[in-house]
Amino acid sequence: MKLLKTSIIYENPLPILKSIQSFFPSLCELNNGEILASHQLGEAFEAVNCTSFISRSETGGASFSAPMQMFDKKNEKPVRSDGCKITKLNDGRIVAIGYQFIRKDETLPLGNPETGGLLDDEVFYSISKDNGYTWSKRRIIRCIWGQHVEASAPITVLKDGSWATPITGFKNWEGRSSIPCNGRLLRSYDEGKKWNDDVVCMNFNNSDITCFEQRMCQLENGNIVVIGWNENVSTGELLNNHYTISTDNGKTFSEPKDTGIKGQASSILHIGGNKILAFHSLRRDCKKPGILCCLVDLSYGTWNILEQKLIWTPNMPIVKDSSMAAVFGFLKFGQPSGILLKNGKVLMTHWACENNQYKTYCSEIEL
Repeated sequence: MKLLKTSIIYENPLPILKSIQSFFPSLCELNNGEILASHQLGEAFEAVNCTSFISRSETGGASFSAPMQMFDKKNEKPVRSDGCKITKLNDGRIVAIGYQFIRKDETLPLGNPETGGLLDDEVFYSISKDNGYTWSKRRIIRCIWGQHVEASAPITVLKDGSWATPITGFKNWEGRSSIPCNGRLLRSYDEGKKWNDDVVCMNFNNSDITCFEQRMCQLENGNIVVIGWNENVSTGELLNNHYTISTDNGKTFSEPKDTGIKGQASSILHIGGNKILAFHSLRRDCKKPGILCCLVDLSYGTWNILEQKLIWTPNMPIVKDSSMAAVFGFLKFGQPSGILLKNGKVLMTHWACENNQYKTYCSEIEL
Protein backbone atom coordinates (compact mmCIF):
# COMPACT_ATOMS: atom_id res chain seq x y z
CA MET A 1 0.00 0.00 0.00
CA LYS A 2 1.28 3.43 -0.93
CA LEU A 3 -0.19 6.86 -0.21
CA LEU A 4 0.13 8.79 -3.47
CA LYS A 5 -1.36 12.19 -2.65
CA THR A 6 -3.81 13.97 -0.40
CA SER A 7 -6.20 16.78 -1.30
CA ILE A 8 -8.73 18.88 0.59
CA ILE A 9 -12.44 18.40 0.03
CA TYR A 10 -13.23 21.47 2.08
CA GLU A 11 -11.55 23.84 4.48
CA ASN A 12 -12.71 27.29 5.51
CA PRO A 13 -11.00 29.81 3.16
CA LEU A 14 -11.51 32.76 5.56
CA PRO A 15 -11.68 31.57 9.17
CA ILE A 16 -10.96 35.11 10.37
CA LEU A 17 -14.28 36.18 8.82
CA LYS A 18 -16.66 33.39 9.86
CA SER A 19 -16.66 29.88 11.23
CA ILE A 20 -17.35 27.08 8.71
CA GLN A 21 -16.38 23.58 9.77
CA SER A 22 -16.45 20.45 7.59
CA PHE A 23 -16.74 16.87 8.83
CA PHE A 24 -18.22 13.37 8.22
CA PRO A 25 -17.34 12.93 4.50
CA SER A 26 -18.18 10.10 2.12
CA LEU A 27 -17.33 9.46 -1.53
CA CYS A 28 -18.77 7.83 -4.62
CA GLU A 29 -17.66 7.60 -8.27
CA LEU A 30 -20.23 8.44 -10.93
CA ASN A 31 -20.62 6.74 -14.31
CA ASN A 32 -19.03 9.78 -16.00
CA GLY A 33 -15.92 9.49 -13.82
CA GLU A 34 -16.72 12.39 -11.50
CA ILE A 35 -16.11 11.90 -7.79
CA LEU A 36 -18.80 13.17 -5.43
CA ALA A 37 -18.10 13.95 -1.79
CA SER A 38 -20.85 14.46 0.74
CA HIS A 39 -19.89 16.25 3.94
CA GLN A 40 -21.49 18.22 6.74
CA LEU A 41 -20.86 21.94 7.14
CA GLY A 42 -21.69 24.03 10.19
CA GLU A 43 -20.41 26.75 12.48
CA ALA A 44 -19.16 24.23 15.04
CA PHE A 45 -19.01 20.48 15.67
CA GLU A 46 -22.50 20.45 17.21
CA ALA A 47 -23.89 23.65 15.64
CA VAL A 48 -27.61 23.93 15.02
CA ASN A 49 -26.97 24.92 11.39
CA CYS A 50 -25.01 21.77 10.50
CA THR A 51 -26.35 20.33 7.25
CA SER A 52 -25.30 18.22 4.26
CA PHE A 53 -23.34 19.50 1.25
CA ILE A 54 -21.97 18.01 -1.97
CA SER A 55 -18.58 18.82 -3.48
CA ARG A 56 -17.50 17.30 -6.80
CA SER A 57 -14.22 16.47 -8.46
CA GLU A 58 -13.48 16.16 -12.17
CA THR A 59 -9.83 15.43 -11.43
CA GLY A 60 -10.12 12.01 -9.79
CA GLY A 61 -10.15 13.49 -6.30
CA ALA A 62 -7.16 15.81 -6.76
CA SER A 63 -9.36 18.90 -6.28
CA PHE A 64 -12.98 19.58 -5.38
CA SER A 65 -15.55 22.23 -6.24
CA ALA A 66 -17.16 24.65 -3.83
CA PRO A 67 -19.85 22.88 -1.78
CA MET A 68 -23.53 22.91 -2.76
CA GLN A 69 -26.20 22.42 -0.08
CA MET A 70 -28.18 19.22 -0.57
CA PHE A 71 -31.49 19.97 1.18
CA ASP A 72 -33.77 23.00 1.38
CA LYS A 73 -33.91 24.08 5.04
CA LYS A 74 -35.69 27.45 4.65
CA ASN A 75 -39.01 26.59 6.29
CA GLU A 76 -37.84 23.77 8.57
CA LYS A 77 -39.19 24.02 12.12
CA PRO A 78 -37.78 22.89 14.39
CA VAL A 79 -34.43 22.93 12.62
CA ARG A 80 -32.74 19.58 11.97
CA SER A 81 -28.94 19.19 12.04
CA ASP A 82 -28.44 16.58 9.33
CA GLY A 83 -25.55 14.58 7.94
CA CYS A 84 -25.48 11.72 5.43
CA LYS A 85 -23.39 9.30 3.38
CA ILE A 86 -23.81 8.62 -0.35
CA THR A 87 -23.80 5.51 -2.58
CA LYS A 88 -24.11 5.25 -6.36
CA LEU A 89 -26.76 2.74 -7.34
CA ASN A 90 -26.43 0.33 -10.25
CA ASP A 91 -28.73 2.45 -12.44
CA GLY A 92 -26.71 5.64 -11.86
CA ARG A 93 -28.92 7.21 -9.22
CA ILE A 94 -27.37 8.20 -5.91
CA VAL A 95 -28.87 7.33 -2.52
CA ALA A 96 -28.00 9.30 0.59
CA ILE A 97 -28.76 7.97 4.05
CA GLY A 98 -28.11 9.58 7.40
CA TYR A 99 -29.66 10.98 10.54
CA GLN A 100 -30.67 14.39 11.79
CA PHE A 101 -30.93 15.78 15.30
CA ILE A 102 -34.09 17.72 16.15
CA ARG A 103 -33.03 21.08 17.62
CA LYS A 104 -36.14 22.12 19.56
CA ASP A 105 -33.98 23.97 22.07
CA GLU A 106 -31.24 25.68 20.11
CA THR A 107 -29.26 26.40 23.30
CA LEU A 108 -28.49 22.70 23.88
CA PRO A 109 -25.57 20.73 22.43
CA LEU A 110 -26.16 17.31 20.85
CA GLY A 111 -24.87 15.38 23.86
CA ASN A 112 -25.63 15.63 27.55
CA PRO A 113 -22.21 15.53 29.29
CA GLU A 114 -23.82 14.48 32.58
CA THR A 115 -25.59 11.38 31.22
CA GLY A 116 -23.94 10.55 27.88
CA GLY A 117 -27.38 10.75 26.27
CA LEU A 118 -28.25 12.65 23.10
CA LEU A 119 -31.05 14.74 21.64
CA ASP A 120 -33.87 13.13 19.66
CA ASP A 121 -32.99 12.31 16.06
CA GLU A 122 -34.46 10.81 12.89
CA VAL A 123 -33.01 8.46 10.26
CA PHE A 124 -33.66 9.57 6.69
CA TYR A 125 -32.79 8.80 3.08
CA SER A 126 -32.89 10.79 -0.14
CA ILE A 127 -32.40 10.08 -3.86
CA SER A 128 -30.70 12.06 -6.63
CA LYS A 129 -31.43 11.29 -10.29
CA ASP A 130 -29.12 13.96 -11.75
CA ASN A 131 -25.64 13.13 -10.42
CA GLY A 132 -26.15 14.87 -7.10
CA TYR A 133 -27.31 18.29 -8.29
CA THR A 134 -30.80 17.93 -6.80
CA TRP A 135 -32.17 15.64 -4.10
CA SER A 136 -35.58 14.31 -3.17
CA LYS A 137 -37.27 15.22 0.07
CA ARG A 138 -35.70 13.53 3.09
CA ARG A 139 -37.87 10.49 3.85
CA ILE A 140 -37.96 9.33 7.47
CA ILE A 141 -37.18 5.69 8.32
CA ARG A 142 -38.72 4.28 11.50
CA CYS A 143 -36.39 2.13 13.60
CA ILE A 144 -36.68 0.03 16.74
CA TRP A 145 -34.85 2.67 18.82
CA GLY A 146 -37.40 5.34 17.93
CA GLN A 147 -35.75 8.76 17.85
CA HIS A 148 -32.36 7.67 19.21
CA VAL A 149 -30.54 6.01 16.31
CA GLU A 150 -27.07 6.28 14.83
CA ALA A 151 -27.13 5.68 11.06
CA SER A 152 -23.64 6.79 10.04
CA ALA A 153 -22.82 4.23 7.32
CA PRO A 154 -23.66 4.49 3.62
CA ILE A 155 -26.05 2.11 1.91
CA THR A 156 -24.48 -1.11 0.65
CA VAL A 157 -26.24 -2.60 -2.37
CA LEU A 158 -26.10 -6.34 -1.76
CA LYS A 159 -25.87 -9.02 -4.43
CA ASP A 160 -29.62 -9.69 -4.20
CA GLY A 161 -30.34 -6.02 -4.99
CA SER A 162 -31.45 -5.07 -1.48
CA TRP A 163 -30.17 -1.98 0.32
CA ALA A 164 -28.59 -2.43 3.73
CA THR A 165 -26.73 -0.43 6.35
CA PRO A 166 -25.78 -1.17 9.99
CA ILE A 167 -27.30 1.03 12.71
CA THR A 168 -27.19 1.25 16.49
CA GLY A 169 -29.04 3.04 19.26
CA PHE A 170 -28.28 6.09 21.38
CA LYS A 171 -29.33 6.75 24.95
CA ASN A 172 -31.92 9.51 25.36
CA TRP A 173 -31.10 12.88 26.93
CA GLU A 174 -31.60 11.47 30.43
CA GLY A 175 -29.17 8.63 29.70
CA ARG A 176 -31.76 5.86 29.40
CA SER A 177 -32.43 3.28 26.72
CA SER A 178 -35.30 0.80 26.64
CA ILE A 179 -33.44 -1.56 24.29
CA PRO A 180 -30.06 -3.23 24.98
CA CYS A 181 -27.09 -1.86 23.07
CA ASN A 182 -26.41 -3.78 19.85
CA GLY A 183 -25.98 -3.32 16.14
CA ARG A 184 -28.82 -3.97 13.71
CA LEU A 185 -29.07 -4.36 9.96
CA LEU A 186 -31.41 -1.76 8.47
CA ARG A 187 -32.58 -3.21 5.15
CA SER A 188 -34.97 -2.54 2.28
CA TYR A 189 -35.89 -4.98 -0.48
CA ASP A 190 -37.93 -2.43 -2.48
CA GLU A 191 -35.57 0.56 -2.81
CA GLY A 192 -36.72 2.35 0.31
CA LYS A 193 -40.47 1.89 0.27
CA LYS A 194 -40.31 -0.42 3.30
CA TRP A 195 -37.53 -0.98 5.82
CA ASN A 196 -36.88 -3.37 8.69
CA ASP A 197 -34.20 -3.62 11.37
CA ASP A 198 -35.12 -7.00 12.83
CA VAL A 199 -31.71 -8.63 12.36
CA VAL A 200 -29.05 -8.07 15.04
CA CYS A 201 -25.66 -7.78 13.32
CA MET A 202 -23.44 -7.11 16.39
CA ASN A 203 -24.19 -8.05 19.99
CA PHE A 204 -21.84 -8.36 22.98
CA ASN A 205 -24.55 -9.34 25.50
CA ASN A 206 -23.39 -6.36 27.53
CA SER A 207 -25.48 -3.20 27.44
CA ASP A 208 -22.42 -1.07 28.27
CA ILE A 209 -20.44 -2.02 25.14
CA THR A 210 -21.03 0.20 22.15
CA CYS A 211 -21.45 -0.73 18.50
CA PHE A 212 -20.81 2.80 17.22
CA GLU A 213 -19.74 3.80 13.70
CA GLN A 214 -20.46 0.40 12.16
CA ARG A 215 -19.55 -0.17 8.51
CA MET A 216 -20.21 -3.11 6.21
CA CYS A 217 -19.37 -4.71 2.89
CA GLN A 218 -20.10 -7.93 1.01
CA LEU A 219 -17.38 -10.30 -0.17
CA GLU A 220 -17.19 -12.19 -3.45
CA ASN A 221 -18.34 -15.37 -1.69
CA GLY A 222 -21.51 -13.57 -0.55
CA ASN A 223 -20.52 -13.19 3.10
CA ILE A 224 -21.54 -9.89 4.68
CA VAL A 225 -19.00 -8.32 7.06
CA VAL A 226 -19.71 -5.64 9.69
CA ILE A 227 -17.09 -3.79 11.77
CA GLY A 228 -17.71 -1.53 14.79
CA TRP A 229 -16.20 0.85 17.33
CA ASN A 230 -16.47 -0.95 20.66
CA GLU A 231 -16.05 0.72 24.01
CA ASN A 232 -17.35 0.14 27.52
CA VAL A 233 -19.10 3.41 28.29
CA SER A 234 -19.35 2.60 32.01
CA THR A 235 -15.67 1.91 32.61
CA GLY A 236 -14.19 3.92 29.74
CA GLU A 237 -12.30 0.84 28.54
CA LEU A 238 -11.47 1.09 24.85
CA LEU A 239 -11.84 -2.33 23.22
CA ASN A 240 -10.38 -3.54 19.97
CA ASN A 241 -12.50 -3.12 16.85
CA HIS A 242 -14.65 -6.21 16.40
CA TYR A 243 -16.28 -7.66 13.30
CA THR A 244 -19.12 -10.05 12.57
CA ILE A 245 -19.86 -12.19 9.53
CA SER A 246 -23.11 -13.38 7.98
CA THR A 247 -22.93 -16.45 5.75
CA ASP A 248 -26.69 -16.52 5.01
CA ASN A 249 -27.24 -13.19 3.24
CA GLY A 250 -27.79 -11.21 6.41
CA LYS A 251 -30.34 -13.42 8.16
CA THR A 252 -27.97 -14.08 11.07
CA PHE A 253 -24.52 -12.88 12.13
CA SER A 254 -21.67 -14.46 14.07
CA GLU A 255 -20.59 -13.45 17.53
CA PRO A 256 -18.25 -10.43 17.52
CA LYS A 257 -14.69 -11.38 16.60
CA ASP A 258 -11.57 -9.43 17.57
CA THR A 259 -9.57 -7.66 14.82
CA GLY A 260 -6.64 -7.15 17.19
CA ILE A 261 -6.68 -3.41 16.38
CA LYS A 262 -7.49 -0.95 19.17
CA GLY A 263 -9.31 1.54 16.95
CA GLN A 264 -12.39 3.68 17.26
CA ALA A 265 -14.33 4.80 14.16
CA SER A 266 -13.37 2.33 11.41
CA SER A 267 -14.60 1.10 8.06
CA ILE A 268 -14.12 -1.69 5.54
CA LEU A 269 -13.90 -1.73 1.74
CA HIS A 270 -14.25 -4.80 -0.47
CA ILE A 271 -11.43 -4.75 -3.05
CA GLY A 272 -12.03 -8.08 -4.82
CA GLY A 273 -12.23 -11.76 -4.00
CA ASN A 274 -12.60 -12.11 -0.26
CA LYS A 275 -10.14 -9.34 0.58
CA ILE A 276 -10.89 -5.99 2.15
CA LEU A 277 -9.16 -2.81 3.19
CA ALA A 278 -9.87 -1.85 6.79
CA PHE A 279 -9.37 1.74 7.93
CA HIS A 280 -8.98 2.20 11.69
CA SER A 281 -8.92 5.49 13.64
CA LEU A 282 -6.23 5.08 16.29
CA ARG A 283 -6.92 7.98 18.63
CA ARG A 284 -5.89 7.00 22.13
CA ASP A 285 -4.40 4.09 24.08
CA CYS A 286 -1.91 3.66 21.23
CA LYS A 287 1.73 4.57 20.67
CA LYS A 288 1.06 6.74 17.64
CA PRO A 289 -2.38 8.08 16.70
CA GLY A 290 -3.49 8.15 13.09
CA ILE A 291 -5.37 6.15 10.47
CA LEU A 292 -4.18 2.57 10.13
CA CYS A 293 -4.90 0.86 6.81
CA CYS A 294 -4.94 -2.96 6.81
CA LEU A 295 -5.15 -5.34 3.87
CA VAL A 296 -7.18 -8.25 5.24
CA ASP A 297 -7.97 -11.69 3.79
CA LEU A 298 -11.31 -13.05 5.05
CA SER A 299 -11.39 -16.17 2.87
CA TYR A 300 -11.60 -18.44 5.91
CA GLY A 301 -13.76 -16.19 8.07
CA THR A 302 -10.80 -14.99 10.15
CA TRP A 303 -9.14 -11.56 10.24
CA ASN A 304 -5.91 -12.41 8.41
CA ILE A 305 -3.89 -9.17 8.05
CA LEU A 306 -1.60 -9.40 5.01
CA GLU A 307 -0.24 -5.85 5.24
CA GLN A 308 -0.78 -2.81 7.41
CA LYS A 309 0.41 0.78 7.29
CA LEU A 310 -0.22 3.97 9.23
CA ILE A 311 -1.51 5.89 6.23
CA TRP A 312 -2.18 9.27 7.88
CA THR A 313 -1.00 10.94 11.09
CA PRO A 314 -2.30 14.15 12.68
CA ASN A 315 -0.23 17.31 12.91
CA MET A 316 -1.67 18.10 16.35
CA PRO A 317 -1.74 16.03 19.57
CA ILE A 318 -4.97 14.22 20.39
CA VAL A 319 -6.27 15.82 23.59
CA LYS A 320 -9.42 14.97 25.48
CA ASP A 321 -12.23 17.51 25.14
CA SER A 322 -13.95 17.53 28.54
CA SER A 323 -16.80 19.68 27.22
CA MET A 324 -18.15 16.71 25.23
CA ALA A 325 -19.74 13.46 26.43
CA ALA A 326 -16.92 11.15 27.47
CA VAL A 327 -17.33 8.61 24.65
CA PHE A 328 -16.92 11.44 22.08
CA GLY A 329 -14.28 13.39 24.00
CA PHE A 330 -11.32 12.49 21.75
CA LEU A 331 -12.94 13.32 18.43
CA LYS A 332 -10.17 15.29 16.71
CA PHE A 333 -10.12 13.19 13.53
CA GLY A 334 -12.16 10.27 12.34
CA GLN A 335 -14.55 8.40 10.07
CA PRO A 336 -12.01 7.12 7.53
CA SER A 337 -13.60 5.30 4.60
CA GLY A 338 -12.69 4.40 1.05
CA ILE A 339 -14.02 3.66 -2.41
CA LEU A 340 -12.46 1.52 -5.14
CA LEU A 341 -12.19 3.43 -8.40
CA LYS A 342 -12.60 1.97 -11.87
CA ASN A 343 -8.85 2.41 -12.40
CA GLY A 344 -8.10 0.13 -9.44
CA LYS A 345 -6.90 2.85 -7.09
CA VAL A 346 -8.49 3.61 -3.75
CA LEU A 347 -9.69 6.99 -2.54
CA MET A 348 -9.82 7.37 1.24
CA THR A 349 -11.62 10.20 2.98
CA HIS A 350 -11.71 11.38 6.59
CA TRP A 351 -12.01 14.54 8.67
CA ALA A 352 -9.59 16.15 11.08
CA CYS A 353 -9.40 19.21 13.32
CA GLU A 354 -6.20 21.24 12.99
CA ASN A 355 -5.71 24.62 14.63
CA ASN A 356 -9.38 24.55 15.64
CA GLN A 357 -10.48 24.15 12.00
CA TYR A 358 -12.36 21.01 10.95
CA LYS A 359 -11.39 19.92 7.42
CA THR A 360 -12.28 17.02 5.13
CA TYR A 361 -9.58 15.16 3.20
CA CYS A 362 -9.34 12.90 0.17
CA SER A 363 -6.27 10.63 -0.19
CA GLU A 364 -5.30 8.43 -3.13
CA ILE A 365 -3.90 5.01 -2.23
CA GLU A 366 -2.21 2.57 -4.58
CA LEU A 367 -2.48 -1.11 -3.70
